[in-house]
Amino acid sequence: MKKVYIAHPYSGKRRNKKKVEKIILKLLKENPDTLYVSPIHATGFYYFELSYGEGMKHCFELLSLCDELWLCKGWEKSKGCRLEKEFAKSIGVPIKYL
Repeated sequence: MKKVYIAHPYSGKRRNKKKVEKIILKLLKENPDTLYVSPIHATGFYYFELSYGEGMKHCFELLSLCDELWLCKGWEKSKGCRLEKEFAKSIGVPIKYL
């Protein structure tokens, strides 16, 4: 099963978490044999417990386990999404833009 890391702006905002849920549910209907990985859902509950850099290390570790990185609309304005894109490039993970 292909594992796709979904990068979306977050900033600890509940509305961004809800946006990711809608995106993943739509994608899941189109490709039920793909595992969509959301760092917001996996690590977002401790977003304010770690330093930004430490939190990104957790995201990078999760991303390193995935086959592809898919960047959601608005990724360019998100420091985290930009860092995830650069990390994916550095380890050879293919990148797709939603």
